[in-house]
Amino acid sequence: MINPKLEFIFLGMALVCSLIGFAFFALKFLFKGASQPPKPFKEETSLESPIIFGLIFLCLLSSLVLRGLHLGRVPCSNLYESLIIFACGMAGIVAFFIDRYKLTFLNWPACLIIITLLASAIWLPSSQKEAVPLLPALNSYWRAIHVPALLISYGFLAISGICSVLYLIEDYKLSKLPPSKGTESNKLNFFGEAIYRCTSFGFPLLTFGIVTGALWANHSWGNLWQWDPKENLALVTWFCYGAYLHLKLSGKARGRTLAWLNAVGVLAIYMTYIGINQFDLGGLHTYGKV
Repeated sequence: MINPKLEFIFLGMALVCSLIGFAFFALKFLFKGASQPPKPFKEETSLESPIIFGLIFLCLLSSLVLRGLHLGRVPCSNLYESLIIFACGMAGIVAFFIDRYKLTFLNWPACLIIITLLASAIWLPSSQKEAVPLLPALNSYWRAIHVPALLISYGFLAISGICSVLYLIEDYKLSKLPPSKGTESNKLNFFGEAIYRCTSFGFPLLTFGIVTGALWANHSWGNLWQWDPKENLALVTWFCYGAYLHLKLSGKARGRTLAWLNAVGVLAIYMTYIGINQFDLGGLHTYGKV
């Protein structure tokens, strides 16, 4: 018999690792990194970043596996479980990007987002954490396909949002200085390339998640598209990132415009994921309402 408390122990361990990581990376940035421009891809190395994010990922994955074994199903049915999947996916994605592309500037902002996700999960009432029977609409194999794909895509796109904010901050700083070449322009190019890399991973998963969601809707409600508020906002999100990739690859927009468009996409994700229930916009997708 699996002790259900073990999942919360691993969740707490993940939160502690995130807090330690945030403190370490933030202090490192303040006393060292802030004065140094990011190096080109695959030049800057960091051993501690993949280790810390790898630990967070393993703790959260262990928590999800234990919860799944306790419930006897894939744990992706309510806001609590989705927040943990989101945080777990994001930790794994950041560990991958830092190890593969040396994007070490992601470490402390990513830790802050993971802390926010985990703190939100812990703050939720016990009714969101208890093992309860699934609603009829959720009792489908599509749930284990649609939900994780969307949440992992949100992880990629949240990271692209971090890069967009950093791009816009750097662009604003440069606008206050005389035109110059070198380190500053390289920094913008660096952030712009990071935005593209993250979005190019997240957009196909987002597309897959929306398509499987439509198939699930057809299976449960007899129609591919209900024009539900959550579905409509998901479509808006898809158009934001689709427009970003189109404009980026066609060369019809660049720099600041692309960063702003990507930032709007992150806002659309927030409204689709949390805002739809937070602002009580109604609809069929009310499983995350507290």
